[in-house]
Amino acid sequence: MSLKGRGAKAAALVVVGLTLVWTGCGDLYRPVANPLPCTLSCGDPERVAHALVLSTNGSASQGTAVIIDVSGDTMVGSLTGDYVGRNPVNAVANGGFDYVANLADDNVVDFTVPAAGIPLTTNKISLNAGAMPVFLAVGGGKVFVAESGLATVEDIGNSQSIPVGNTPVALVATPDGTQLYAVNQGDNPPTVSVIFPSTDQNVATLKLPAGAKPVWGAVSADGTRVAILNQGTNSVTVIDTVADAVIPPGAGSPCTQDTFCVGAGPNYIYYEGTSNRFYVTSPADNSLTIINNGVDAYQCAATPSMCVQTISMAGPPCNGQHPVSVTALADGSRAYVADDVTNSVCVMQTSNNAFSKSIPVGTAPVFIASDPNSIRVYTANSGSGNVSLIETVDDMPVAGSNGPLTISTGGTPTFIAITP
Repeated sequence: MSLKGRGAKAAALVVVGLTLVWTGCGDLYRPVANPLPCTLSCGDPERVAHALVLSTNGSASQGTAVIIDVSGDTMVGSLTGDYVGRNPVNAVANGGFDYVANLADDNVVDFTVPAAGIPLTTNKISLNAGAMPVFLAVGGGKVFVAESGLATVEDIGNSQSIPVGNTPVALVATPDGTQLYAVNQGDNPPTVSVIFPSTDQNVATLKLPAGAKPVWGAVSADGTRVAILNQGTNSVTVIDTVADAVIPPGAGSPCTQDTFCVGAGPNYIYYEGTSNRFYVTSPADNSLTIINNGVDAYQCAATPSMCVQTISMAGPPCNGQHPVSVTALADGSRAYVADDVTNSVCVMQTSNNAFSKSIPVGTAPVFIASDPNSIRVYTANSGSGNVSLIETVDDMPVAGSNGPLTISTGGTPTFIAITP
């Protein structure tokens, strides 16, 4: 295994310099000022708040990472070839750096996005052969990667491998960084490993329902609840992070005593803090499920719909067919659901849980994200190889010179991370 982490770079890793291609022409983009060349005494440049869009070009080919300035709807630059890796699948930000997990290369690439005109540097962090990294998370100020091929989670800064269950597919860290949960799809029954980031120790193992096939997880804003999405049983398991125990949803739940029902074939779960809700998309059921995290078990037992509500997207205005991803504005006012068959995003008003509008985007949107200021929503469109931008002030596509503004990715986009 090669040297890893930021501290090891200066000692032995080769750091590659790359100058981004900056764009700023016509009416589409805000002007970008190129600063004078800086010496080491100039200090650190201001980092660009951005959307990082990952794309594959086939599982065996080099991927791309497109960087979009969220304040100006501008493509800041594009990383390709050796600067990314083969089959990039997940990304996270920590300490001013972005980290990208490359499934087919058994490595993680990290880089920082500085101000315009400043060279960008990348660093490859090699993992053990067969690692098959699939998910990244930050816990306790450290970056962890789920290695699905080795049944381990690695603290990449300390080169520390932590044994977990078989085939970890997702990681969920509590906001305070004290706990990290690894979702292990390959165990029978599936499990969740509880890790203390401070000591890199696996301290507990929680069992999920038999046949659950967990695929994703999310955590509440206060860190007391972790929700695990079970595709195989069409359910969500909620974990009390204080006791590290599964929370029964109440006697009124139509599911088993340890899970909340959602639509058929769920694939993605998202948490929004202002309204204290978990949102679940279910492509096979053409539905969106809302789990109200603020309702206790007694209320759930008396009125289950207060706790969990599954809403069909089949009728107008959505006319949905295959919802695959959801995001919600940080102000809690609206949720946005991407449908990769209708090539649209449907808007839900959280005040009454009613869909109000359908917005056309690129072909086959597979992932959707929103910025922390509730100004923009982005979709990664796998069919058209681009990113669509929606302005939330009127829920309309951001205008370009010849129609809606889209940004090409140079590949098949699959994932978006909004990073500071």
